[in-house]
Amino acid sequence: MHMDDETPYTFAVNFPGPFEHHDVVVEGWRVPLLQAHPRDDGRVMLILDRRLGLDLSVAEAERVVPFLADAIAVALGYGAHPRGDVDRPLERGPHPRPERVVDVMLEPARSAAD
Repeated sequence: MHMDDETPYTFAVNFPGPFEHHDVVVEGWRVPLLQAHPRDDGRVMLILDRRLGLDLSVAEAERVVPFLADAIAVALGYGAHPRGDVDRPLERGPHPRPERVVDVMLEPARSAAD
């Protein structure tokens, strides 16, 4: 449905687009939450979770994307992004829960004269 700029917004459902992006694949597995927008100048814009973008050269992306794929997999509860021809991602075993870190301030050492 096409709406001109003068038509007031009255619909609960909207269909923006079309958008053009590429999936990101590492060793035959699509990386969830990650899209790529290749450019003609040898660079690629990676978009994480449709919110955060990072502009990289293709060589930089080759180095960063496997790490990013592992980080996303761990955040989703897996041990790492799948490698090669495995049947399915390996689930992560039990792991320690996050713990708050408390700063500790040491007082300066006192001399014998104090």
